[in-house]
Amino acid sequence: MKKVSIALCLTFAFASASAPVWALAGHGPETIDLKAAYKVVGEKNAVIFPHHKHQEKVECAKCHKDVKGGGPLVVDIVELTGTSNDFHKKFCWSCHVEMKVPKGKSCKTCHR
Repeated sequence: MKKVSIALCLTFAFASASAPVWALAGHGPETIDLKAAYKVVGEKNAVIFPHHKHQEKVECAKCHKDVKGGGPLVVDIVELTGTSNDFHKKFCWSCHVEMKVPKGKSCKTCHR
């Protein structure tokens, strides 16, 4: 039992030293490569979604079905090809318009 406790303490101490606090709290990754994660097809550069910046501004339930965050998104992402893909139509653009993000529907805002 003592060995398990020491191992858990060491694991936590290592994780605390190498990971940001929000990651330990279960708030997801710092960034997400949406093209790779969702196998989006298209010519544009991948969107490297700054997850940590978004979670500073909106509640997890704005994007995720689980109010605690993580897991499935509130919309189904099915169409993954071209400029009328579901990220554009159902998810990102609608939120950018609602939140009044400057140039929120401009390609270069997200595709860098």
